[in-house]
Amino acid sequence: LKEKCPEVLKMMAITDVFPSAGTGPEGMASKFGVPYLGKLPLDPNLLKSCEDGVSFVDQYPSSPGTAPLNNIVDKLILALPVEDDEEDSDAMQTT
Repeated sequence: LKEKCPEVLKMMAITDVFPSAGTGPEGMASKFGVPYLGKLPLDPNLLKSCEDGVSFVDQYPSSPGTAPLNNIVDKLILALPVEDDEEDSDAMQTT
């Protein structure tokens, strides 16, 4: 394929592997009173980076799953409470 049709290797097919039933994941999140964080596409590079133990967003910055994953992480960071680390606070006071 690389020699005869290299453009085919850059093509991406999209399908709804898990079709929504009823109100889908947003409705389920609402039903259970949790925030809906977003969709994450099935990205083979995400699996590869997990298997290789490397950062997905650093290793594959232009991969289709990078922006959606960053959006989900941003929402989690905003939603989680910030706790001061007592050890860091103590260390700063003694220096």
